[in-house]
Amino acid sequence: MAKVTAPFEIKGTIDDLNFYKASEQNLVRLKGKPGITKEQFANNPIFKPIIEHGTEFGSCVRKARVFRLLAKQFYDKAKEVSFAGRVNQLLFEILEEDTTNKKGERKLEIGLQIPELHEILVNFEGNKLRPLNKVVKKKVEFDWTQNKINLTTINTEKDIFWPEPDANQIHIQIAIANWNCKEDLFENHYSNEIILEKTNAEVQLEFEINKLQTKDLWLAFIYIGFSNKERRKTKPLHKKWNTTTIIGIQNFNPKK
Repeated sequence: MAKVTAPFEIKGTIDDLNFYKASEQNLVRLKGKPGITKEQFANNPIFKPIIEHGTEFGSCVRKARVFRLLAKQFYDKAKEVSFAGRVNQLLFEILEEDTTNKKGERKLEIGLQIPELHEILVNFEGNKLRPLNKVVKKKVEFDWTQNKINLTTINTEKDIFWPEPDANQIHIQIAIANWNCKEDLFENHYSNEIILEKTNAEVQLEFEINKLQTKDLWLAFIYIGFSNKERRKTKPLHKKWNTTTIIGIQNFNPKK
């Protein structure tokens, strides 16, 4: 028998090949025979699409490790169980934009050069249960020329969708990162955290954040979390109520 390496499960019979699941593994064997060897699996052309897909998807999984570090402090406080899998799928979607190399040899760093990258990355959230537009009623964007978000004031009572559990404080913070996908390197900076009470008043948002020194692919993130303060004790709400969202990118290596 041989193990099928792919991000999806295959069951059933194709020609003389029987795909099945055993011991939480996706396996394949010749129909009526105990199985096939790794050599037969590698050399049989029927498996070529599976091998190509597995190679490319595996490379995205490895790249995802660094991607998740770009705003790790935020993602640790705002994500749900599908986060890691969604990151893998996001990067694979970008890899598929590589039209330079043939299938099975496509590279994520090539896919990242497309002019439409903004459409894929911006608004990707760590917690799909709480996307940014379900937390803030105003559109939030990042201005790279000013190194700040467009939201300069906020009325926490009117502009925020507060979660159902008791919460009387909101935590807002931004971060920026440079991602060198090819070399698996990154630089990131976090701003000060602004903590505001739930009140019907216009409040200034003043973030301080260092500028990035490296230039590959810039990404901007916003984190919004909630807590309940009683006297001198502050209890953060569960991460499922918070949001971490990509609000802007700037690409220094676009396709010409």
